Amino acid sequence: MKAMMARGWGLVVAAVMLMGASLPASAEAVTEEFKIASKWPGQNLYLRNKHPAALYDVKPEKTVLFLHGATYPAHSSFDMPVDGQSWMDWMAARGYDVYSLDIRGYGKSGHPPEMSQTPEANPPVVDTSDAVDDVTRAVDFILSRRNSQRIVLVGWSWGATLAGSFANTSQDKVERLVLYAPQWLRDVTPPSDADLARVPAWRQVDPRDAREIWLKAVPEAKRDATLSKAVFADWLKATIASDAEPAVPNTVRAPNGVVLDTMRYWASGKPRWNPERLSVPALVIQGEWDAEAPPSMGMRLFNKITSSPYKRYVMVGEATHAALMEKNRKQLYQAVAEFLESPVPQR
Repeated sequence: MKAMMARGWGLVVAAVMLMGASLPASAEAVTEEFKIASKWPGQNLYLRNKHPAALYDVKPEKTVLFLHGATYPAHSSFDMPVDGQSWMDWMAARGYDVYSLDIRGYGKSGHPPEMSQTPEANPPVVDTSDAVDDVTRAVDFILSRRNSQRIVLVGWSWGATLAGSFANTSQDKVERLVLYAPQWLRDVTPPSDADLARVPAWRQVDPRDAREIWLKAVPEAKRDATLSKAVFADWLKATIASDAEPAVPNTVRAPNGVVLDTMRYWASGKPRWNPERLSVPALVIQGEWDAEAPPSMGMRLFNKITSSPYKRYVMVGEATHAALMEKNRKQLYQAVAEFLESPVPQR
């Protein structure tokens, strides 16, 4: 392990380099881990990177940052090997310089002190605005490190909200945008002020429940084939291990700022970000059996992307919200790579 200073930042960064970790034997790659400062003292951000060992030519379209959803961290999903290869592995083997970020309060990133107190003792922590600040710091670190100008953002669920929100204010730093299983407006009864006032600082989550939630819309006879119990067990182990100080064994803590934002915006008929303002190429991609962000939701968002020079919608058949580790995950990987590698059509 070595300490290094990010160029011009004054941030202490710890890096670990592992040759060929989790990659096929034929693909020589490097894994690096960083802790970069957030704007909150003592609450550093965990950033994982995988790239080819021979990375000589850094290109914006080949530099990718993965952003996770509202409940679980990035590293235990985007870098969770299935049959020996994670999505990050697959991208690195294809020549990408790929990163994943754990937002503050999740996984290996620092946690707000409120998350060591009882949930009801404080208001919700780490909302979308806070998380976008984390994304900004991660993007700036990557661009400074690579002496580059732009990056690709791949956001999953709430991560798509973060990616879109960042692009709304910093499109000059975004090469392309991938919105995977994105949030959009929900057809529900808007919450009352009393409902909003009752949201605690954080929540305790049992990840053992995730498989049943993800497979909710999958026909019973196809559930085991869609997301095998063995793969889920591996994800479960990595996810539980991501929280060093769980409130209860075999659970993870998650900030509730995103819950309050969902109630204030998506459940109240108000978009959290403005897709009409996107002026970068954008992909909306979803699973056919996604019960949390169904295809109809993604299509409504897709139709709002009116100023992008190039947009694409893809549905992955027989896939759920967790398509990245399911049987049809390679369809997701390949569709994203094809979008990133396709030239923007001339108008």
